[in-house]
Amino acid sequence: MRHLMTASLMLLAASAGAQTINPTTGSGPDAHNVGSTTASVTQTVNLKLPEATALHLDATQLVFDISQIGNQDGTWYCAYGFGSDVTQALGNEYWNQTQVLPLGTSYTPNPSKFGEIRINAGAQVTQYPPIKKDEEGELVPGSKDYFVCYRAFIIQKFSNVGGFKLSVQRDNPGAGAQGNQMMYIQDNPCDFWGGETGLYDLPPGSTRELIPRRMTVGTTGARAAAASFSSPSARPARPATCRPNTSWLDDLVVVAVVIDGDKAGDNIATLTYTLTSNTTGFANGEDD
Repeated sequence: MRHLMTASLMLLAASAGAQTINPTTGSGPDAHNVGSTTASVTQTVNLKLPEATALHLDATQLVFDISQIGNQDGTWYCAYGFGSDVTQALGNEYWNQTQVLPLGTSYTPNPSKFGEIRINAGAQVTQYPPIKKDEEGELVPGSKDYFVCYRAFIIQKFSNVGGFKLSVQRDNPGAGAQGNQMMYIQDNPCDFWGGETGLYDLPPGSTRELIPRRMTVGTTGARAAAASFSSPSARPARPATCRPNTSWLDDLVVVAVVIDGDKAGDNIATLTYTLTSNTTGFANGEDD
């Protein structure tokens, strides 16, 4: 009896979305052909799609609650750095921006699991203000230094125009106001997941381009469905890191903040992400 009920429920679920339609007639001129043993007519099937550009962000509030620094779970991590920021000027492929390793730290993506990253930093920081003592009660050198905290989230983008770029703009609260904390950001699309990466500094009032130029050509659906690596023959037809059966492309965005001399309270920075589409992409070096 239970199996019969299950089958009935499945039948109801399958039929719930069913809809009756009637044949299409009178669309375009009639086609007519007569032959002795064969006859052929021609029909065009036109799928008309409007241009569409869209973003979906679930993590609209990204919180670094330093009062809970001793209770870090698997979604954030705070650690000492290795010194000062390490910078490297990048070329046209990266919009002539500068890669920055906050306090010398970085992260490494797990190439086989989209969204999982390993933080490459010094010792974990578990109390605030930061300080550590050794077993003899002596201060550990460097334990009062600045430290950096990492979080990551997924943003999903849709573009069917032919090319797209993703930028982020940070608000500018002004000198002396709260919300001027040191911040860094980087984007990792699922179709290039596991490759080399680096962060950009994101000071108040700045804008950063998040996707390298070579990854701006095509639709998001095509990029999610096909390999986009330097050696496509070595990859499956669809990267395992991109979700199947969707035209939305998933990106993992990594945000890092350096904890230094900011004032107690809510230091809020507002980030605005903008997806821009055009017919050719932006790989030719034009920013518009």
